[in-house]
Amino acid sequence: MDVESRGGGQNNYKGGETTIGEEITTVDWRGRPSNPIHHGGMRAAAFVLGLQGFEIMGIAAVGNNLITYVINEMHFSLSKSANIVTNFIGTVFILALLGGYLSDSHLGCFWTMLIFGFVELSGFILLSVQAHLPQLKPPHCNIGTNDGDSCVEAKGLKALIFFVALYLVALGSGCVKPNMISHGADQFNKDSPKQSKRLSTYFNAAYFAFSVGELVALTVLVWVQTHSGMDVGFGVSAAAMAMGLISLVCGTVVYRNKPPQGSIFTPIAQVFVAAILKRKQVCPSNPQMLHGSQSKVPNHHLNAATLLRTDRFRFLDKACIKVQDGETTTKESPWSLCTVTQVEQVKTLISVVPIFACTIIFNTILAQLQTFSVQQGSAMDTQLTKSFHIPRHRSNPSPTSCSSS
Repeated sequence: MDVESRGGGQNNYKGGETTIGEEITTVDWRGRPSNPIHHGGMRAAAFVLGLQGFEIMGIAAVGNNLITYVINEMHFSLSKSANIVTNFIGTVFILALLGGYLSDSHLGCFWTMLIFGFVELSGFILLSVQAHLPQLKPPHCNIGTNDGDSCVEAKGLKALIFFVALYLVALGSGCVKPNMISHGADQFNKDSPKQSKRLSTYFNAAYFAFSVGELVALTVLVWVQTHSGMDVGFGVSAAAMAMGLISLVCGTVVYRNKPPQGSIFTPIAQVFVAAILKRKQVCPSNPQMLHGSQSKVPNHHLNAATLLRTDRFRFLDKACIKVQDGETTTKESPWSLCTVTQVEQVKTLISVVPIFACTIIFNTILAQLQTFSVQQGSAMDTQLTKSFHIPRHRSNPSPTSCSSS
């Protein structure tokens, strides 16, 4: 059987996957210990890849052509429309934190994806219904003519339905996205050299599925929206999301699932609180005296999750200082005493903050491609031959096609 169990000593469970010191147990869909013969591997990860490809297909088609719908159908101004689109896209990525929290603390990856996948699907369906029914939209008018000044902006119930549908999509997609790649990675035993190689292959396949899904969205699905109407386009996005959920559910019996292990934010907060409480303490000259140092852990207890102390952000090391009470060491709570590994994980998190900050500038520029560039393309003469017009999203597939190749 395949068990990654918590342990204070060696685990003699034959045929299993044991990681000593980690509070991780992989189980099947019934909660029983997973079997490496029947669960996990690329076969199980392929179902997750299906969800990833179909989900990005649906959300990318909506997000990249949303400004056209907001202006032409909802009759918002260009500036308001740009804000609506960027707020929607930003909400999707911000809610990834919520999805990760719910997965780690309460639901697990599979149930988080399944529940919020249906939330996203309901948003697509509601968008399609509103785009199809004239009574749920402002009166039709031609914004490109002199009559555009008399166009009525969506207000009241019509605006409410639109924003509810839009943010149902944002909530669902935001909570699904961070769990797709992690649930796929959970199908591989990282301690096995053979499985580790397959894990690397899976990450490449995951990015390829993402790129192909977005490329199809920005070409085929946007073409459908342009020539068959936004109601049909939103309906196709809903169908793509439904296909992704079917793919996810089809792999239920072969998944390796990691049960919720608690909030990832709690250990981070504990390190900062403990470091602040002990800010006046002096770190020992010998780092091996810190709580949880590797020198105090038997060799057969060491694993990949046990980290060595580094000299960066040394003020956080004070969270590992043990308070002496005479000749004995008082028992301290996790909010006043942390391990070296716990502190090093927080140091690593702080180290990637500059990388995260750089992506803010990149996404600020990318937002122009999804808003003003689309409207600029709409105002251009896109006729290449008598029978062929370049789609207004001609520039959007270019980065995706280059990255997927």
